[in-house]
Amino acid sequence: MQYYYGAQNILRALDEADFWKHQEMEHAGLIPIVAPSLEPEYVEKLTEFGIEIGHLYAEAVKCIESVNRSRGMLSRELKMQMLNLIKKCIEQSQRFISFMGELQENSQAVRSSQPTVTLLHHMIRESNYFVGIAQLILV
Repeated sequence: MQYYYGAQNILRALDEADFWKHQEMEHAGLIPIVAPSLEPEYVEKLTEFGIEIGHLYAEAVKCIESVNRSRGMLSRELKMQMLNLIKKCIEQSQRFISFMGELQENSQAVRSSQPTVTLLHHMIRESNYFVGIAQLILV
């Protein structure tokens, strides 16, 4: 990770949240497509995740717009809003990672499809990357 953001590393975390929430939203929608026989309870849970992730993605976009309007003069309130948003994004990603692990372990539709297993491994790695980067930035 590059630290050229300097004292503004929180902006890097916000950029990462924006990008990875969009990715996770796509991932939640892609899993039922690559595993068409996925059990209905998992499809329902993925739909819920997609909606929840979409809400945080929209919050990240709004926050970025606020940062842009501030022209680099981040108020204490805006910084707190950003920190809280990033923390919520991390927690949500951790729940999504856990759920994808549950899919690998408990879903017959996933276990019987090596391409789906491989895709889930990739998605988990990507979400773990976001969690790691965001946590590092917040330290």
